[in-house]
Amino acid sequence: MMTRWLSAAMVFASLTANVYAAEIEFRHINDLFSASPTEDDLYSGALGLGGTVAGWTIDLDEYLFTDKKNGLRFDETYLTVAKDFLGPDSKWQVRARVGAAHVGRGLYGQRLQNFVHSILFQPRLDLPYVPDSRTHAFVRLNVARTVYSDGETTLAPLIEIESTGFKKHARVALGARWVLGERFGLHAEAGARFSDTNFAPLSPWIENSGPTVAIGFCYKDSLDLTWTSNYFGTGDNHWHVTFRSHFGAGAKKNG
Repeated sequence: MMTRWLSAAMVFASLTANVYAAEIEFRHINDLFSASPTEDDLYSGALGLGGTVAGWTIDLDEYLFTDKKNGLRFDETYLTVAKDFLGPDSKWQVRARVGAAHVGRGLYGQRLQNFVHSILFQPRLDLPYVPDSRTHAFVRLNVARTVYSDGETTLAPLIEIESTGFKKHARVALGARWVLGERFGLHAEAGARFSDTNFAPLSPWIENSGPTVAIGFCYKDSLDLTWTSNYFGTGDNHWHVTFRSHFGAGAKKNG
């Protein structure tokens, strides 16, 4: 079942094997064991793969949405390209992302969810897909500004604006990072999210506004584990796991 994702990983690896400081990233999101009020429902999971070369990032992400109450499901599949526009020495961080967003039946959807359930000894969840599938343009802008940094603690207010043809949101927050020695770090965000959608299956669950929280732990630049609340605008909680690996003659060592 994972053949497509493994094939994609091999393509990214082959394209970046001889490139200076290329990076591959694997992401998984799940609401199991997250103390979510809607555990294993709504935005219940996600799988993503990304590659960065010469400052350009290409990402493929799929988010799984299930609605047990109304007996339906759909997937959101995103293929995007992102670029950072200011250097690491700037107090400002600006990232723009553009691409395509497909909503309906995705690449893996139900098969991926039930595969994860089988590993975690959870029951299968078989629901019919919404009959309509659509593809939309996707745009996201992230802007943050460092207001305090002493080498160990960093504070930065941030704003995120995202729009597709079927939903949009804005998020404002204060982010904080702490360096714990040479290998470990902590990060946190607290703020508010404002959301809207014209997609009927999603509309009953999207909150127009609400608080957002994120608390995470990282090991160097290779592993990140984060718990979030209201990440998707539906009021539920999730775990986010990210693994990164670097390739090429000048790649970082994650050991």
